[in-house]
Amino acid sequence: MTQLQQTERSKQAGVALILALLVVALVAAIAVELSWKFDLSVTRSANRWYGVQADAYLLGAEEVGVFLLETDADEDSKDGILSDTLTEIWATPQQFPTDEGWLRASLEDAQGRFNINALVKKAQKPNGNKTPAPWQKWTAAQRRFIRLLQTIEIEPEVYMDQQVAMSLTEAVIDWVDKDSKVTGFGGAESDYYGQLEPPFVIANRPMISVSELNIIRGMTPQLYQALLPLVIALPDEEATLNVNTMPFELIRTINSKTELYPSTVDDAQYIFEERGAGFDDIEAFKTSGAVDQVVGGGGGNTNLDTDGLGVASKYFLMLGDTAVGETIRQRKTLLHREGSKVTILRRTDANF
Repeated sequence: MTQLQQTERSKQAGVALILALLVVALVAAIAVELSWKFDLSVTRSANRWYGVQADAYLLGAEEVGVFLLETDADEDSKDGILSDTLTEIWATPQQFPTDEGWLRASLEDAQGRFNINALVKKAQKPNGNKTPAPWQKWTAAQRRFIRLLQTIEIEPEVYMDQQVAMSLTEAVIDWVDKDSKVTGFGGAESDYYGQLEPPFVIANRPMISVSELNIIRGMTPQLYQALLPLVIALPDEEATLNVNTMPFELIRTINSKTELYPSTVDDAQYIFEERGAGFDDIEAFKTSGAVDQVVGGGGGNTNLDTDGLGVASKYFLMLGDTAVGETIRQRKTLLHREGSKVTILRRTDANF
């Protein structure tokens, strides 16, 4: 074999080796691509299946909640005492094992939170030509919200000033009312929100979700997070605040109608302890020893404005979460009870 022939065979062998390597690389790339797509397809299928399973479990939790609320309404009807308290069976959290993990569900009285849409009502001017006192410029609900804001710790050992609380309340009022008239010095209408970057269109209607508070003039992320478990946007601005189920922070909003400051921690603790298993009606709450001591005004408690307060509720939150596979899925459901009939109004993964 000549030198030329050997060189030619070496070139052919080199080309064949390169082609073989290219084929191997191509096959490997195709295998990796197919394997990735197969894994993705399997994962998607599993997620869809787990999603269907989670929805089924959470729907089951809703049905349990509906049953408990209907049962409670029937028992109240038999007893003749229409009140809702934290000692009733619906208020007990439930947890169940499932084939895929577990399911937790709890019912919360939505009227145990402050209804932000209650701020939409305007204060009535006093009869005659009398100049209204500072407290008369606000409705009972607005005074409670001003007091609530002052209970929020915005920084360690730092609480909101009353004037700032009043300004923020005015801004919320302007967001939910129907007119374009600026309320007080802290209010804000379309002129303010239209100049923001990016600009916003003011709602001028009741809130659908308390998430809208994030846009309100004067609201901060820290304050919003602190308010989140205490407020709600209910579709009924007339829904009362249940004194039997409201948390400690809202008990501090119980004070003389002439005061825009919250009651002290000790006074609120006194009311909280006397509440015990709950009051049968709002008159029993109004004339209780603890409220009389905190608010004053004698046995009739003329200093306590009970407008917007109640002991029975129509709106409830079902908070559910379930572990399916390696993921945890959550859902919040707003329930409405009229008599002994319970209907589902909305479902969300966010906030009401």
